[in-house]
Amino acid sequence: MTMTVARTRAALAIILLTSSVALAQQGRVDIEPSSPPSSSFSSFPPNFRVARALQHYGMETKSLLVKSMAAGGFDIDEETAEYDESYLDFATRAIRGEMDRIGKIRDGLIARKKRQMEEEEASRRNGGGTAEGGGTCSDVDGDGSCVDRASTTKNRTTGNIDDDDFEHFQPTELSPGQVDLLRWEADGTIVQEYGARVGLPPNLIPTLIEYVRDMGLLDIMTNMLYDDPLPPDGARWFSFQSPYQRRAMGGDDGNLRNFTWNVERPAKKWKSDMHWFNTADELSHEDALRALAKGGFDDVLRGIGETFDLDELHVDSFGFVAVTECERGFMHTDWDDVDGRAFNFLVGISSPEDAGPELVVANGDGRRGETFYGTNAGVLVGDGTMHGTRECNHRASRGVRITASIYLADVTRDNLSILAGDTTSIFPPMEEVGEEWIWSQRGRHWRKGEDGGGPGLVGDLGRSKFPFEDKATGCAWDDCENEGDNPRNACLKTCRVFMDDESEYMPGKARREVMGY
Repeated sequence: MTMTVARTRAALAIILLTSSVALAQQGRVDIEPSSPPSSSFSSFPPNFRVARALQHYGMETKSLLVKSMAAGGFDIDEETAEYDESYLDFATRAIRGEMDRIGKIRDGLIARKKRQMEEEEASRRNGGGTAEGGGTCSDVDGDGSCVDRASTTKNRTTGNIDDDDFEHFQPTELSPGQVDLLRWEADGTIVQEYGARVGLPPNLIPTLIEYVRDMGLLDIMTNMLYDDPLPPDGARWFSFQSPYQRRAMGGDDGNLRNFTWNVERPAKKWKSDMHWFNTADELSHEDALRALAKGGFDDVLRGIGETFDLDELHVDSFGFVAVTECERGFMHTDWDDVDGRAFNFLVGISSPEDAGPELVVANGDGRRGETFYGTNAGVLVGDGTMHGTRECNHRASRGVRITASIYLADVTRDNLSILAGDTTSIFPPMEEVGEEWIWSQRGRHWRKGEDGGGPGLVGDLGRSKFPFEDKATGCAWDDCENEGDNPRNACLKTCRVFMDDESEYMPGKARREVMGY
């Protein structure tokens, strides 16, 4: 006996609703959207949006359904597929198992909260005050509220805040491009499905440091946070010239191309002076790709693509994160619901001496681990991987922690809109034009099944054709820094956000020939 996709999903919806009712009866969720939080779970925020939470859970269930179908060998063509009753039975048991897992997570969080309250009470009795300074903050709903505060230390001038609550990961010795999933040192279990270390080519970090130093960006990142920092939610623009083009032209600066970088400071809820420096147009992006090519980044792409059984990979965006002080790390994910096909690859570029661990990675059970970036490996955070900056204060020594952030994607029709919706960098633009540009990058830097993964960054032939134009009338240069009458992304041609196919980009031709280096 078989049933259609619609009937299967309808049945699963009933199971999901039944599961929600069962959770509500156990005091785990209140399923009435208009009702106040259940009194049996007092840690619910007063403004808890129940309907939104259940809607998100329903979307997750659909995604998990499709993933498990594919893993089990089912045909997932939604137009024609039919499924056995046996699969519905399997899905029923899987969701009930998920109920049990959620219950355990909930119980663990309540126990942790109870211990925290007891510790704070003991601290007050001993005259130590309340724990307002350190710890790692988790803000799922985007309102800046802090769930966990794990340290009572404030305004330390040492590397970062000591905290026995942080676990550690198993150490690894990796060859260039070798991928090893993060595992807890205590029990060897995997931390996150898409959290890993990846071995670095020996020339990558020196090449990136030389690139930003010779371009003039390193000096800005080193001093700006002390001498001229942005306010929260602030932004600024910089124009640079390529050190590679300068060398190729023998030091002749007369015909050097100018390209744009952007720096932004995130909102106050990040509780740090972190600044994000990113390429802001296609020319700066293409120039940065040449630095990655010279640093041997093809090894990294090949290792990630093969380990996670991807179809293709391209570098979606490139930038740096600089920070001198972080009161509490903002735990977040960079990608969600992308079918395991998008990543942020973090590479430590510079860190003050004796700075301490730099990154926190957490799992769904509330376990948190701290780690160094190191010089022989980078940290890969992918679909649903919770992470955040480790608390620190380097200001007494005027130190700055600088990390390269390299976004990678295996783009599909299913994840395209999510990739184009990323708000952490000004380039590529968001929405429809971003989708079209990202789609033009498919298979560019690594491809499954080809010898060595294809031409890679070293032999990069560029994107496919990408026509663009101004969408607004009367575009002017002031619009290019969002200070005019039109938004920058409505003036793509005037602001030279992209390179013209015929006169500049020349799709299908090797980048080293087009760029001249």
